[in-house]
Amino acid sequence: MKKLRFHSQVAFVLLLLLTAFSCAKQEKKPSVEEDIAAIKEFYNQYCIQANAGDLDNFLSLWEDNAIRMDPDKPSIIGKENITKFFKPSFELFSVNVKIYGDIEIQISGDMAFSRGTYTLSLTPKEGGATTTFDGKWLDIDKRQTDGSWKIYIDMVNYNGPPVVE
Repeated sequence: MKKLRFHSQVAFVLLLLLTAFSCAKQEKKPSVEEDIAAIKEFYNQYCIQANAGDLDNFLSLWEDNAIRMDPDKPSIIGKENITKFFKPSFELFSVNVKIYGDIEIQISGDMAFSRGTYTLSLTPKEGGATTTFDGKWLDIDKRQTDGSWKIYIDMVNYNGPPVVE
């Protein structure tokens, strides 16, 4: 009888443990639609921060080990080097970047492939002609542990020479 009671008690404890673990809050993974919406908002913030001249918040959208690939230049590796690349533009120019048309986004687990077109206008803060670039971009974005997205690899190209006005 004691063995039966002991086995019943062990079974009851195991049942309680299984119930506790199965009832533990499960993190809900975002749907593809939610991820796409989050990435579109991410690129909206990219433009907002660049246009506001807010280098720190702009750079917060990049992973620490991000890679930037511009035409006719070696790859820029790491946020520290990307900061050095962008800093003069933010210091010397008023930036106006617009992403236009639909952004194509494909999600694959914790990675996303994003593609679109843009215009970038740089106007010297001390006065002078505005230079406008018309181009296209292709990014690989990574989901962070907090669920947010950041740029991992950013590649841009131009549709033609810049226009100076």
